[in-house]
Amino acid sequence: MAQPRNDRVLIVGAGPTGLLLAAELALAGVPCLVLERRDGPRTDSRAICLHARSMEMLDLRGQAERFAQAGLAVPAFPLGPRRARIDFGRLDSDFPYLLDMPQSQIERLLMARALELGAEVRWSCPVAGIAQDEHGVRVSTTDGGTQRAAYAVACDGVRSSVRQALQLPFPGFPNAGSVILADLFLDGLPMTAAYGDLSGAGMLLMFPFRDGSCRVVLYDYARAEAPVTEPVTMDDVRAALRRITGQDFGPRDMSWSARYRSESRQVPAYRAGRVLLAGDAAHAHSPAGAQGMNTGLQDAVNLGWKLGAALSGWGPGWLLDSYHAERHPVGAGVLALTGRQFRLNTARTASRRAFRWAVHRLVVPLPPVQLRLARDYSGVAVRYRQPAGSDPPGRPAHPMAGSRLPRGTLTLADGAAARLYQLFHDARFVLLEREAPGEAGCAGRVGQDRVKTVRYRGCTGARLPAAMLVRPDGYIAWASDEREPAARAAAITAAVTSWHGSPPAGRAPAGRA
Repeated sequence: MAQPRNDRVLIVGAGPTGLLLAAELALAGVPCLVLERRDGPRTDSRAICLHARSMEMLDLRGQAERFAQAGLAVPAFPLGPRRARIDFGRLDSDFPYLLDMPQSQIERLLMARALELGAEVRWSCPVAGIAQDEHGVRVSTTDGGTQRAAYAVACDGVRSSVRQALQLPFPGFPNAGSVILADLFLDGLPMTAAYGDLSGAGMLLMFPFRDGSCRVVLYDYARAEAPVTEPVTMDDVRAALRRITGQDFGPRDMSWSARYRSESRQVPAYRAGRVLLAGDAAHAHSPAGAQGMNTGLQDAVNLGWKLGAALSGWGPGWLLDSYHAERHPVGAGVLALTGRQFRLNTARTASRRAFRWAVHRLVVPLPPVQLRLARDYSGVAVRYRQPAGSDPPGRPAHPMAGSRLPRGTLTLADGAAARLYQLFHDARFVLLEREAPGEAGCAGRVGQDRVKTVRYRGCTGARLPAAMLVRPDGYIAWASDEREPAARAAAITAAVTSWHGSPPAGRAPAGRA
């Protein structure tokens, strides 16, 4: 194979996962090209919900406000039966809600960010084949063109052409029945909160949008076997609403609709040599819980800085492999979570329906259960096991290592205030060290190109250890409660070395100051 460009990444698929990954790579200074089979930006809706952890990751890059202004924050997620819901107000997050907005709007904001940072998107470029060797990858497109790069990432959905070209397995099964998705206006429900209803005839879920319209999800047992190619009419929606709820809620002005049959599948490995998989190309599941797009976005933020480290030469050998090690278990957990909810909500026998009633009416309202569900569905419960080789020798991992950075506001050494999440806008590691009287700290002993050092006097809203190293994706790489200055300084140096190694001579570090 001809020598590829060894400094760039090809991303196949310009959906939310691919666009966010492109922005992350561009921020890291990595050239990237997105290949998309569609001839232009999406105009339909599809996925519609951003959970708290996705908003937190956008907040790490200073982008959350743009999304919050475009979407509608709703406080709870309906589980199906009326009044059975997950209350996100219990979350310890700056985003204790579900943000509803059409996927077309989400992609438009992500696209603007990626292009602003220097990524390139090429439309009408279906992938025809892919080859790789120890030097890089070569992607051929149906127009006869060829693109070469150091790595390629498949973000091209459940029917991924990259995954199929590589003949990678995608084990799993189709879920029973098809659902109706429709974006329209409902005059019979207030457009201020999500709504659910469940009966012996099926299930309704409704998610409002900022413009007063909403997304309706209908699992109508009477029409569950309708082929996904059959168009959805307003009469179909009205009839399904009446069968399931006993009323039609006044549907009107439908702008988009589709039938959808979900599948539960996961690729066994998220990396195949120089090709990696993310989003629906790596995992597919029931739409229960609005997990698909959010899981893909979090794949992208986990992978972006690791690819940047690999291409910039400072990433340890184990770092890129940690993408699969960290994200595959998360994907498996999402499949289990959505599978349980789907099976519960589609139960038809009397005994299973009685069990469902007990779960939703007696168990779900319990405060500890509510908190657990809110954390699991929102993504804030995700915690990564420390990758092999990441802990400094002879030092056990701190209890906070691998967990998400909590929210809080620092009082810096100079007296200024800074939100913790605003420290990551440039996607660098951040070393946080609590100031102690008479100590110089380690700011001058850590490379400033890849690690931002921040000394602070105190933190409002979170209890932090004496020192901690936080990854660009907002997860804690290392932490220590060591108070003795020399010992803490040695531990910091060891931690930074473990995660960064040494850059080869003449190679510029990734990241922007």
